[in-house]
Parts: sequence; structure tokens; C-alpha cells
Amino acid sequence: MKQYALITLVLLGSGHVCASDTLQKVLEQNFATAVLLSDSDAITFGFQDFDPNRFITDNDNIGSEEALELRKTISIYTIPYTYELPDLSVSNNNILKQNITFIGSYLSTKRDVAIGDDPLEPQDSSKDETFTFATKYWVSYPLNENWSINTGLGANLMYFRNDYTYRNSFTLFLREALDGNAVNTDAWALTIKPSVELHYAQHKEWGHWEAFTEMKYFNGVGWGEANDGNVGNPEGWYWINGVKGFYDITHWGGYGQTLYSSLRRIDLGADLQQPLGTTNYYEWSLGWLVSPPFWKDYFDNVGIGINLNYGSTLKGGTIVLLFNEK
Repeated sequence: MKQYALITLVLLGSGHVCASDTLQKVLEQNFATAVLLSDSDAITFGFQDFDPNRFITDNDNIGSEEALELRKTISIYTIPYTYELPDLSVSNNNILKQNITFIGSYLSTKRDVAIGDDPLEPQDSSKDETFTFATKYWVSYPLNENWSINTGLGANLMYFRNDYTYRNSFTLFLREALDGNAVNTDAWALTIKPSVELHYAQHKEWGHWEAFTEMKYFNGVGWGEANDGNVGNPEGWYWINGVKGFYDITHWGGYGQTLYSSLRRIDLGADLQQPLGTTNYYEWSLGWLVSPPFWKDYFDNVGIGINLNYGSTLKGGTIVLLFNEK
């Protein structure tokens, strides 16, 4: 992940134009990362992170102590709500299903910042926060009993702010140049995100399974105090290919019990590649879902599971709470 502390070195080692360009790229990547992390279809965070190498394997792509420490610095909370709109009748007696989804998301990153090699110098501390309000309208068009095409158009309005505490003599010397420009500042961004998905679903006696491929692209504009208003234009795309299955086990006292699993590959482009440290990564999930006999208008199921991220800077495992998996 990009770090604001790097700008201090840029300001010393280069001219103002170079520093401004570098900071603009950092801001663009911060907003692009917030778009991705607020999308639970693309990446999963839980309430307890772990390194799988401690238990099952010794593969640096599936986890490391460095990646585990990075995940521990990140807190993200996302609340989605989907409202089903009335169906639309089209030719050939087909029905268009349409929905609108609202998402509120909060992303926080805290870290200590060491400048120089002197062990006696105290470390600075930095906290980045991004608040996101997103909405998406999408339509599902059935091709036949199993296949459908889903198209959508969304928007993300994001507010970013940084709180930086100076303790190091090196950064204290640069405080006047940094404050309000590179640190202790804020910025806004608005992105538009179209998407298209080809979806396959197959129902079986034991449950059902699905396969899907979905392309999402976003582009936007930024503004605010940071970098003298040169916030840039966050842009990126990600392509999700995956398969998931639901195995209906039994009913206990009216509560449906389902075993859930999914495997996804996510390819990345533009401003997303450098923060995630890769052009693609994989996610695998396994969970237990419970469908209660009440409040069916509000949620379909809840559960608990594990998720493994393979191949990105956020590689590793996490224990997750599952909600409305379908």
C-alpha cells in the first residue's frame, strides 16, 4: 500500500513538480483502493486475521508475517443494502429483474512511520481514513433457464483525510511544507463505475452452484485541500472470474443449514496494481450458513467462515462473518 511518509523523501530529493506528481498518484491510488476494498465481491476482510503458513503450508504467496501485519493496520466496515425494484416485461415474455444497492463504507489505516536509520529517533504516526457512499443500479436479463447477463452502473463518492503526528526531528523540520499539503489534509473523489457480468446458475437436488465473469471499470475526478487541489483522476478496472456452490445439508428447528464455498480470480488494472502489488490474485472462501425462518424480508442467511487471499499484498487468511450470501 502507498504511504504518505514517502512524500517527505520526495520533497527533499526532487523539485516541487515531481513531488506534486508523486503525491497526486498516491491520492489516485488511495481512492482506487477504497473503491476495491468497499466491494465485497472483489476482496474479503474479516474480524480475525491469520497467516495460513503457520498451519497448512509454506508458501509466500498465501501469507507472510509482513502481510499479516499489514492486514492488522487496516480496518474496514461495509454496510450494503439492496432494494428490489419492480420487474420489467420485455419481448419474448422475458422479465428484467432490476435492483438498486446502497453501500456505506469506512476504511482506516494506521501505521508508525520511521524516517532514517537512527534508532534513537522517535517514530511518527499516521492515520488515513476514507468514507465512502456508493450506489449501484443493475438489471438482469435472462438468456435462458441457466444463463443471464447483468449490467450495472454505479457511483462512489469518497472523502479522504489524513492525521499525522510529528515526533521525528527530520519531519518536524519539514512540517511547514508538509502540513495541509501531503499530511494533515483531506480530499474528495467521485467515480463512475459501469459493470457487465455473464452469469450461469445450475440447480441440483443437493443445492445449486454458479459460475460468473464480471468486468468492472471506474473513472473519476478528485478535488480538495491535499496537494494544492491536484488530487487527480482515480481510474481502475477489475475482472472477477469465479465459481461458488451451496450445499443444503438439513433443517434444524426450521433453520436451514447450508455449506458454502467460492473460488475467485481477480485481475487488476490501472491505479489498482501498485497498491495490491500484483496484476491478479485469488480468493477462496468456505463457510456455514444458517437461514432463519424469520425476518426473511431483511436477510436470507447469516453464517461464519474462513477466507484465503493468494497473491496480493493482502495475502493471508481471515475469519469472516457471512451475510446474505447467494
